[in-house]
Amino acid sequence: MKTYIGSLASLASALLASWVYWYGVDIELRFALGTVIFGGLLCVITLYPIKISERCEINALDIGLVASIVILGPFWAAISSLPCAVLIARKDWLRTVYEATRNIIEVYLAGMVFYSVSGPLLTGRPELVVPVVYATLASGATLLIVNYVVDAGLVKVKYDQGFGETWRKQAEPYLVSDLISILTVGLAVLALMVYGPVAAIVVVGGAIGSQVLVYRSRDKAEENQELRERIRSLEESLTISNTTFGMMMIRDLGQKDGYTHWHAAATAVFAADLAREMKLDDLCAGRLRMAGLLHNIGLFSLPKELLVATGRLNSVAQSEFADHPVRGEEALAAVPELKEMAGWVRWHHERVDGRGYPDNLRGPWIPLESKILALAQAYAAMVLDQPRRPGMSFAEAREALISGIDTQFDGVVVRAMLRVLDTESEGYRMADDHRFIFPDPKHVALVQHQFEALESLSDSKSSLS
Repeated sequence: MKTYIGSLASLASALLASWVYWYGVDIELRFALGTVIFGGLLCVITLYPIKISERCEINALDIGLVASIVILGPFWAAISSLPCAVLIARKDWLRTVYEATRNIIEVYLAGMVFYSVSGPLLTGRPELVVPVVYATLASGATLLIVNYVVDAGLVKVKYDQGFGETWRKQAEPYLVSDLISILTVGLAVLALMVYGPVAAIVVVGGAIGSQVLVYRSRDKAEENQELRERIRSLEESLTISNTTFGMMMIRDLGQKDGYTHWHAAATAVFAADLAREMKLDDLCAGRLRMAGLLHNIGLFSLPKELLVATGRLNSVAQSEFADHPVRGEEALAAVPELKEMAGWVRWHHERVDGRGYPDNLRGPWIPLESKILALAQAYAAMVLDQPRRPGMSFAEAREALISGIDTQFDGVVVRAMLRVLDTESEGYRMADDHRFIFPDPKHVALVQHQFEALESLSDSKSSLS
């Protein structure tokens, strides 16, 4: 790194010596006074950048350097840039040399571009305004390019970072701001030559003020976006936690009666496959699968002796069982992302003839998802062994489905279920193969999270179209 900085110092010295040799130096009081003024101005800019927020500052150092080149010329502009280099380095002699030599190289190369069209404005006002403005813009662009190249060389030497990566990290994010700075100096020079110093000051102040407003608006927008991301992340985490907790409750119920978790797993598989057979989209199928896994969560508050009771239940026990869809809806509706699913769970014991519970809804008033869930859980209950009775054979269950058309079940859903069953294996028909294993709660919660994200993306695309 010392070799690199030494090379920069040699280049800066060569540029300084060649300029003095070819063009000389105007030793006049006005140049000395201008150097002091610009030196102080650059120090103030360095010490007091315009703070937009905790994460964003605007530094008008490039504007000050280009302005000093246009007003004083390269020699005196280079001299005026030295104090701010010392301030930036903060007593680090190696960095002081680097900052000073970089400023000198930038100023001289940019000054050569400007000097090809006009001398310093402190010596007199040129007759043609437009070429001077263009030269100012070109000078500013040269200064920024040299700045990028010199800094990228240092990063390459110190960290072995490629120029492309340095451009993406250190130059590209500030490109718009740098272009605005160049344009600001060009407009300020135009105002200076046409209307005088006051107008130039107004232009610079207005341009910097507009940058402040733009950056502040952008920073606020970024803060709001970050806040929304954090809120969404918290909501997603809460949904995953609640879903995981619900799955653990179903698993605990299954450990009590040896049945509920198997029934939940079978209902989930049948409901998702029914949804796909009826040409519902994958999002709906995934949500129905989750509803199938959680549809009996309302049973959790029932005592174990009631869950494992055999024989016919008395009226009190039947009433307690009949309340479980309502309790399940209340549990799921507490999570905003599961609110729609909660309605499906409430009506998973409704019948199309209106004799179901808890609301005695008739066919047209029952959501299709609830009809699918009702048939899926009913068929799972038929073929699985329960604490109160053994499971049916496939032939018996198939006959029960057919006899329940347009009374207990929706006919369209039953016919779809029969198509699925007739094309599947015996293990599937009896809910007795690898697809019916009760899944890990955490895995199911993550899958639900993926479906929610996919649904959000789908909604965004729909709103855009």
